[in-house]
Amino acid sequence: MPGEALFLKDLNCHCYDPNNEFVLNPAAWSEPAAGQWGTSSAYYSDYRGYRRPSEQLAIGRIFSVREKFRFEVQAMFFNAFNRTYLNNPDSTNARATLQRNPNGTTLSGFGRVNTGSVAVGPRDGVLSARFQF
Repeated sequence: MPGEALFLKDLNCHCYDPNNEFVLNPAAWSEPAAGQWGTSSAYYSDYRGYRRPSEQLAIGRIFSVREKFRFEVQAMFFNAFNRTYLNNPDSTNARATLQRNPNGTTLSGFGRVNTGSVAVGPRDGVLSARFQF
């Protein structure tokens, strides 16, 4: 819908509670009439998901034991700073009823962030050693 903000909250500000708040604005979306094409843009430049930086670290060293012998050690880490990345908000049906449990936690609806799982796993690392002769 023209003039309506797509988001109720800025996804990158860390200033909202994903368990209790909806982040997409249902008033910004409308269904076209049955059998008709929508009039919206094919691409929205302001409809972006979370910023998800990804850091990987690697370190290695080769030790020369003798002229023909080498010992190599490597360590590689993925998601090195152990960042938690939430899933994207539910965006399947703008007319879906926004549901909460008695505690106020979001259960389902347009703009809910599912915090039951995360988009990227925890820190992961690989250590390796190799002896060449």
